[in-house]
Amino acid sequence: MRDTTGGVMPGVTVEASSPALIEKTRVAVTDGDGQYKIIDLRPGTYTVTFTLPGFNTVKRDGIELTNDFTAAVSVELRVGAVEETVTVTGESPLIDTQSVTQRKSLTHDVVDALPTGRSFQNLSVLVPGVTIALGSQDVGGTGGDRYQTLAVHGSRSDQMPLVMNGMPYNNMNNTGGGYNTTLVVNTGTVQEMTVTTSGLSAEARSSGVLTNVIPKEGGNAYRGYLFGNFTDSNLQSGNLSQDLIDRGLKAVNSVKKLWDFNPVVGGPIVRDKLWFLGGFRYNGAQNYVAGMFTHVRPGAPQYCASAAGCSYGDAFHPTTLVPNSQDLSHQTVSGDTWSRGETLNLTWQATERNKVTFFSHVNQRLVDCNQCSATTSPEAGVYFTHKPEYLLQATWTNPHTNKLLFEGGFTFYNETWIFGPEPYNINGYGADAVVSKTESGLGITYGAGNVFTTAGNHQYNMRFAANYVTGSHAFKFGMQDMWGTRNYRYDTNQAQAWTFLRGIPTTITEYARPLIDTEHLRSALGVYAQDRWTITRLTLNIGLRFDYHNAYVPVQDLPAIPFVAARHYDEIDGVPNWKDLSPRAGATYDVFGDGRTVVRANYAKYIASESTNMATLNNRVNTSINSASRQWTDRNGNFVADCVLTDPSLNGECGQLNAPL
Repeated sequence: MRDTTGGVMPGVTVEASSPALIEKTRVAVTDGDGQYKIIDLRPGTYTVTFTLPGFNTVKRDGIELTNDFTAAVSVELRVGAVEETVTVTGESPLIDTQSVTQRKSLTHDVVDALPTGRSFQNLSVLVPGVTIALGSQDVGGTGGDRYQTLAVHGSRSDQMPLVMNGMPYNNMNNTGGGYNTTLVVNTGTVQEMTVTTSGLSAEARSSGVLTNVIPKEGGNAYRGYLFGNFTDSNLQSGNLSQDLIDRGLKAVNSVKKLWDFNPVVGGPIVRDKLWFLGGFRYNGAQNYVAGMFTHVRPGAPQYCASAAGCSYGDAFHPTTLVPNSQDLSHQTVSGDTWSRGETLNLTWQATERNKVTFFSHVNQRLVDCNQCSATTSPEAGVYFTHKPEYLLQATWTNPHTNKLLFEGGFTFYNETWIFGPEPYNINGYGADAVVSKTESGLGITYGAGNVFTTAGNHQYNMRFAANYVTGSHAFKFGMQDMWGTRNYRYDTNQAQAWTFLRGIPTTITEYARPLIDTEHLRSALGVYAQDRWTITRLTLNIGLRFDYHNAYVPVQDLPAIPFVAARHYDEIDGVPNWKDLSPRAGATYDVFGDGRTVVRANYAKYIASESTNMATLNNRVNTSINSASRQWTDRNGNFVADCVLTDPSLNGECGQLNAPL
């Protein structure tokens, strides 16, 4: 802040006000260098007012703020009457001149306008430099809410942090990054998605593409919102050419039906005291699968993919013309059969200085014929569903003074999902359950899926930080912690799978099923300190972070299963038990002092994203031999393994098992 002579102006009261703030205003005072900082402001449109006794009051209107963006707003104060107010309206700052972080904010207006899928992955990939695997590219939202991974500048896609309201919502699988969540975001309730691609501060433990989802809040006025779209196969052109047909392709990928119905409403419960915002989303994305059709005889032992039939036979099986297994009039349909989510966000100004938010999101989903493809027949696909799944969050902020701000938050994420067998099959471990089969001559799996998974994850995390702000410094000291449980169960019908070659049985694979493994994350603790120090045009970003990660495998007692005796495994502690120090240092320089040209440089060390991956890899359930194969010579031609499968030695029609289960 300066006066008309260019002199710095300490002691100026700076007040930021916006309808986005339930507390209405936030206040700061310029320091001896004429600088000020107001932090932790919600995204929205702000008016900034500058007052000092003996000078006119200046208002700067229409300042658009996105999440974590530092807007440099300064005016000149002139000597004038106390009651005189000058209102200045101009463009909002477009460049953050004080942060080394590279980020783009996708506001809800942008999200609504873009003709693409509405998942955060489909939106994040629009940011320059962000890439997605070629096979996962989604055009116009035809892929629905698939879990895709993102990378930038060569980063590992499994290191992609998943964040909502500044807190992670990954499950306990593997690294915890990338696709490790089944949560479907209710896009209509999102204020903005902030995509960060480099220069993450000491608050972040891992690098990669970080997408922070910021939910909308209610306000003092009632407002509604409705988003909807729909399309089906009648609105899509075809690209199945005669050349492709001549090469053997009978059908291409195409849309069957897409829809999205997303109403949202918000407003005051108690004006200036308690706001609400609630939303409902019902959507789906069903697609025809290229080259795959309904199986005419799903219980048959042999599979044929030729309209003319297949001639199969050997010394033990008389040559027979097996008719086409595919019903060419019924192309396979896969994708989101439906997805439904309900969201509620409450904002409570508990006292003059204490603001609390309560966020909840409940999600249910069904994906039929998941994993169906040109090499997986529909009955060998799986249905994917998660129920119940819910995310609960609470946040708290307290601007104790105009220099000291406290903040905290807590998250609980419950995830239960199933990759289950198609329910129209006979499934389980009984003798009548349909066994999974593979025709190796075609590379097609049929009859039933090979592996079914039931998973339960409980993830807890919390954060706390204290911010001390002067005009030129923004100190932040904070801690984060995450803990939780991963529990998996794997099943295979009859605990076995069969392989055929040109219609003739060749191999039986036996599995240790059901297989159950459990891991616990004891702590993923992060403690950090950082400062943003502004010296005229130069801003230094300095931080240091300490991380402690500890997970373990509990005692496991597994009952006897079809091919494996009862087992006991002792606890394995400290897998891993890691401690790391990570420095962060960077600088920005406003070249001409007008906020339009900035030079940035930074150095940072990050640690790998991790939840229970190391514990899972070291779990003795998983390091044991859980599958083995044996030759099968079907001498009597009845397509039944006439041997004792629990006997690993050569017997009947079965060879010796190639490894002990």
